[in-house]
Amino acid sequence: MRGLKEKLVVVTGGARGIGRAIAEKFAEEGSKIIIGDINYDQAKETKKEFEDAGHKCFAYKLDVSKVEEIEKFFSELKQKFGKIDVLVNNAGIQIRNPSTDFLEKDWDLLMSINLKAVFFCSQQAARIMKDNGGGVIVNISSGTSTQTTPGRAPYVISKAGVNALTAVLASEWAKYGIRMNAVAPGWIMTEMVKDGMRLGVVSNKQLMAAIPFKRLADMSEIADSVVYLASDNSSYVTGQTLFVDGGWSSLGLPDIDL
Repeated sequence: MRGLKEKLVVVTGGARGIGRAIAEKFAEEGSKIIIGDINYDQAKETKKEFEDAGHKCFAYKLDVSKVEEIEKFFSELKQKFGKIDVLVNNAGIQIRNPSTDFLEKDWDLLMSINLKAVFFCSQQAARIMKDNGGGVIVNISSGTSTQTTPGRAPYVISKAGVNALTAVLASEWAKYGIRMNAVAPGWIMTEMVKDGMRLGVVSNKQLMAAIPFKRLADMSEIADSVVYLASDNSSYVTGQTLFVDGGWSSLGLPDIDL
């Protein structure tokens, strides 16, 4: 990909899972990686593994549910590096419960991480990018933002909000040279999906009926899409949500034998 070598890339929730896969892809492109994660010990382990592989990486403790921590984090980055080239808003959580039983405290926590944090991390990054001639923000949405699934209403609502946030901020900040897009992954064998299978809220049979490709995504396929949207290869793309879901969002009726 063009234009990523030596760029400073911030990945929230980058210590493991999809976030780590995204950070690794950027590192392979020659970018400098900053991991901000609530699990600081794991972030430091990831940093060491990246450095052992010859990549440049820095680890910070970051709880995105707290706006004051977000502000402190970006202030420290500005003081240390003077710029941010790319922000990937990846940190997110899943809380499953029937809507009749969903607790206010769980709603508030999920929204603070999945939606409010995306706005305020983007705000802080945009202030820095604006002073440096521009930058790129990529938000991690979800295929469930349009392919709604029962038992996780606040999660679905939060990710639909990410799509809307992506469109409006891209329009607002284009004049500063800031591009913003989102990637909406389909089904991946993450810990979230494994938990869903253990709880019996989703099954492999269901997923194979809903995905035309008849397989789950690999995390590297999601990471490739994020890297593309951050690179100069997508220099005229902004305000878009890219669904990387094996055709799930395009399928009408599920593919099952009646």
